[in-house]
Amino acid sequence: MAKKTINKDVRRSITGSLGRFLSIFSLMVLGVFAFVGLKVSGPNMRATAEHFYTQHRLADLTVTSTLGLDDSDQKLIKATSGVKQVEFGYFRDVLLKGTHTSLRLFSPPQDLSTYALQAGRMPTQTGEIALDYLYKGQFHLGDTIDFTEEKSDGNYILRQHSFKIVGFVKSSEYVDKNDFGRTTIGTGQLNGYGIIPKNTFDSSVYMIARMTFTRMQGLSIYDVRYNDLASHYQTKVENQLKNQPENRLKALKTEPQQQINSAKVELEQKEQQIAQQKSQLDKQQQQLVAAEATGLPVSPEMQTQIDDGQQQIKQAQSKITSAQSDLQTKQEALNRLVAPVYTVNNRKDGNPGYQSFLDDSTRIDTLSNVFPVVLFAIALLVSLTTMTRFVEEERSNLGLLKALGYSNRQIHQKFIIYGLVSSGSGAVAGTILGHTFLPIAVFNAYTASSTFSNLRLTFSVFWTIVAFLIAIACSVLPAYWVVYQELRAAPAQLFLAKAPKAGSRILLEKIGFIWRRMSFTYKVTARNLFRYKKRMLMTIFGVAGCTALLVMGFGIRDSISGLASRQFGDILHYDMIAVEQEKMTNAERDELDKKLNSDTIDSHLSVHFEQLTKKTDDNETQQISMIVPNQTNHFSQYVTLRNRISQKKLPLTDSGAIISEKLSDLLNVRVGDRFTVENADHKQFKIRISGITEMYMGHYLFMSPIEYQHVFGKNFTANAQLIKLTDSKESNVREQSAKLMSLPAVAAISQNIDMRNTIDAFMQGMNSVMFVLIICAILLAVVVIYNLTNINVSERIRELSTIKVLGFYDREVTMYIYRETILLSFIGILCGFGLGAFFHRFIIEQVAPDLVMFNLALLWTNLLLSATITMATTLALSLFVHFKLKRVDMLGALKSID
Repeated sequence: MAKKTINKDVRRSITGSLGRFLSIFSLMVLGVFAFVGLKVSGPNMRATAEHFYTQHRLADLTVTSTLGLDDSDQKLIKATSGVKQVEFGYFRDVLLKGTHTSLRLFSPPQDLSTYALQAGRMPTQTGEIALDYLYKGQFHLGDTIDFTEEKSDGNYILRQHSFKIVGFVKSSEYVDKNDFGRTTIGTGQLNGYGIIPKNTFDSSVYMIARMTFTRMQGLSIYDVRYNDLASHYQTKVENQLKNQPENRLKALKTEPQQQINSAKVELEQKEQQIAQQKSQLDKQQQQLVAAEATGLPVSPEMQTQIDDGQQQIKQAQSKITSAQSDLQTKQEALNRLVAPVYTVNNRKDGNPGYQSFLDDSTRIDTLSNVFPVVLFAIALLVSLTTMTRFVEEERSNLGLLKALGYSNRQIHQKFIIYGLVSSGSGAVAGTILGHTFLPIAVFNAYTASSTFSNLRLTFSVFWTIVAFLIAIACSVLPAYWVVYQELRAAPAQLFLAKAPKAGSRILLEKIGFIWRRMSFTYKVTARNLFRYKKRMLMTIFGVAGCTALLVMGFGIRDSISGLASRQFGDILHYDMIAVEQEKMTNAERDELDKKLNSDTIDSHLSVHFEQLTKKTDDNETQQISMIVPNQTNHFSQYVTLRNRISQKKLPLTDSGAIISEKLSDLLNVRVGDRFTVENADHKQFKIRISGITEMYMGHYLFMSPIEYQHVFGKNFTANAQLIKLTDSKESNVREQSAKLMSLPAVAAISQNIDMRNTIDAFMQGMNSVMFVLIICAILLAVVVIYNLTNINVSERIRELSTIKVLGFYDREVTMYIYRETILLSFIGILCGFGLGAFFHRFIIEQVAPDLVMFNLALLWTNLLLSATITMATTLALSLFVHFKLKRVDMLGALKSID
């Protein structure tokens, strides 16, 4: 019977104060939604990627060579210890006919790094192709697609260049929609891929080897052991192939050199024969002249024979000279041959988008450690205030229940059940939304730039339990504590209403020249603020928390959104870097110079460009772009080197190098320190830091030619050009890149617009996530301010009724109480600025990728927008309070004490 009565009382409490119930419910929905949603989003993203990679057996390592993989390469690769499976394949880079769009055409893999069929079927017959699914809107099944291919050693690798599209596929090796890697054709940037039958390739060597290893099978790709083993086997394969470049070069040169030498010997022999024949003809000619001089008869046929012989000799000499020229050309071409470059890539190195998607998921993990904490902290304080008011309203009922003989435990039960129902139902709703809506929103935001689809939604029992415990604790513990304090009083005392807090003089009253000039209503406001200290602190903290979340959300958006303009407008002024071939003829050099001095190029600067590597403390390898200009006095036209904070220009000196700021942070080095880098030949060099420059994308190292010679121990040689175009529009950059790539003297092109697209893709993902969290912060502000204002009105209803009876207008009554809320909101907003700045800096430092540095400064527009939203919420809710106060039963409120 007692339990039935209590349960009925609980139901009446819920239906009788639906606003209070919904406020606790809403707080828990928001808190659990953000907490669970952010906690499972990262793991869900990683699970989706891992499932896709496992399903298509993505290779652990890939091996490529600039001259392909011959039989000797294949034997060495297969002989690597620990190998489980090796699969060799072909690929060729081609252009869509009539365009600069470059695609990499692969032979179909058998077991490793397979493709997901998106439409149609896989190619099985000659002349068929399965195309990158991103081209599904541009082409259709059954269409014919034509390619153009550059010849290799005078021959085509592909037997045909026209194909019928029979399918669209998704690759497990390319998961970034914007980055497919580099190529030596088109604009220098790959734009997609395709699969064609193996017999379409006409090559004596394979182009790629895909490898898996026994010890790596069954390991999660996010396991530390997997990464350690990947590095271990990568080094093993590199060591296995370390002598191959010289061996392959020697093998490539030996036979052609022998042929050239043999041809030279033959030509020398022919020259000797011609010389002998010429000597004989000269003797005959002299004899003929002598005979004519002595008057002896001379046969006309003999002179004709001599003339014919001399003519034949001239023709033969001309052929020999031509053959010698050809041999010289072949010798020069043979001398220009360089050792092949072998590239051994793990998944992170060789799969564009592999690491960036992992980084995206871990950023969400970081957000989950900050955002929900603030939500739950606010929920706890607001719940404490709400439950305190609830218990005070039920004070007389507590006395009645206690007088009727109900135990303290039974009385506690009512409020604990209330807290459990309100917070528990909110936690259920938050858990459902957190496991579905938020992960999907986050996944869709980040897959705008990746090829992953079909998010694998998982239910996290652990985080659900944690969220429920936190949510319940936020409501049940305050309820238990407040009821416990009240039940210490006797039933007779509980039947009496709690005496209102006594007023007291405040510090402001002692400042006479201010206090005397304040109106009555402002004096009441000032006194009430300090009279209800707990509610004052709750309001300030609640508003500060909401504002802080807004400042953090908008701040992250601002820190990201300005990257592109700062990087490519204020710092990097060139449009591209053209890397030159290691060896080129004078004619090729002249052709490049002609292009560099054409009207399409505004200016250019010769530099030494080289990729260096450095391992950080957490064993991550960082790629560093070293740029050494041949003329330091003109370098500022292409790159602005400056301190980010002071904006002071940094000159290139002969006593050290200038590095980018993010690199200095990752290496934990400062001006005056030294650090070691490694070049492509695995040689190490120590570099002293003379300055740290502002840079937001990529790792850079700049030094003077003299310092370069000092550090690397060799003369400075330019091998690249920084190029500023007359027209910097993206279409023209692509066009000019393609024209430069078509020159034999150009080995590669690096365009700034590619980096800009990478930043834009990252911004899109982060901005979408921030939008969801900002909406949560706004809803939190609505719930908090409404709840605290509603409690304030409920607590002081008799006071408000009194001043209303005394003749105050409705607007004055509203402002009488809402003036305090506005003032406390203003103070809370100021506190929120500081708290939000702290959150913003913490998140920015945690979520930034290794290659990206965010702007740590907070824009004043961000603070203004956050304050405006919070204050607008406060003022909008004043309308609700106004209409509520207009409907107050004044007489009922005044005699309620009786």
